[in-house]
Parts: sequence; structure tokens; C-alpha cells
Amino acid sequence: MFEQDYILRQIREISKLLANLTLKAEVNSIAAELPQETREKVDDLINKVKNGKAQEAVDELDRISDDNTKENLLLGLEFYSRLSDMDEIIFQSAAYSLIRAKKDFERFAEKFGMKQMTNLYFGDDDE
Repeated sequence: MFEQDYILRQIREISKLLANLTLKAEVNSIAAELPQETREKVDDLINKVKNGKAQEAVDELDRISDDNTKENLLLGLEFYSRLSDMDEIIFQSAAYSLIRAKKDFERFAEKFGMKQMTNLYFGDDDE
């Protein structure tokens, strides 16, 4: 249980840090910095997770973020931040694990050239 809480806290903290670096300002809520349409997209992805389709939501985010825009980076950071606030029971019902969420987040961050930053938080799996 402690390890799972630790993973969730790491995802939440690094999401906030990356948003702060991207916007070059203190950001308490990534969602507040997003256009309405993007916030709705995050809501749609989170609803998929809540409806037992976590992997489908992650795959859709991966497709969306293929064009590496600042807005898509923030969309993904908000998604993973909100994902890290969800109850573990939701993950179990969606056949999704926190370890998988960590790996998916690392892959997402790598698309935006932030692999080194995630390694600082999560450690380098290659060690």
C-alpha cells in the first residue's frame, strides 16, 4: 500500500513540476491553464478510466500527444495528475495497475524530451 501511495504522489508531483517548467510560472492547477475544449478532453479520458477502459484512455492520449504541442503536454500532465488522484479500486476494476500508470507516464514524458526528469523522480529502470 505504501509503495502505491508513493507512486501516485510521484506522478502528481512531477506533473506539477513539469507544468510549472512548461508555463514558467507557479501552477497550482494545470486545468486552470487549459482551454475549455482541452479540459473536456481530459474529462473524457478520465471518464474512460472510471468506466473500466484505462488502457483505451492511455492509448488515446498517446495518439493525441504524437504531435508534441505544449497544449498536448499540459493535457497529458493534467490527465496523469487526475489519474494519480483516483482510488486504487478504480484501477483494479479497469484491470490497470499503478506500476503500469508509472510506465505509461514515463513513456508520455519521454515524448516531450523529459525522460531525464522522470528518472530523477522514479529512478532509472536501467540500473
